[in-house]
Amino acid sequence: MDDFLKKTMQFGLGLFDYTKEKVESLVEEMVKRGELSRQESSQAVEELWEKAKKEQSAFWDRVKDYVNKLVDEMALVRRSEFKALEERVKALEHKLGGGAE
Repeated sequence: MDDFLKKTMQFGLGLFDYTKEKVESLVEEMVKRGELSRQESSQAVEELWEKAKKEQSAFWDRVKDYVNKLVDEMALVRRSEFKALEERVKALEHKLGGGAE
């Protein structure tokens, strides 16, 4: 099983796009080649699937961080900031009595 875990580590970010079916297929192939026993296969599927989900999550976290950094560096206005300003302008217009809705 340790050898199996080492091999899964070699997939690296490639696992981030794995589906449960692809993981099951990979493990079934390893069983056919004798790299895993039938008894180890269900545990292997779960371990691989959990690793894939963690890789996916970590990948998207890095993407979000990168995009946020770009937005900050470019001084772009976020949608939430724009909406908040829109609401403030509407409130001020209403308060002044001259705003058209």
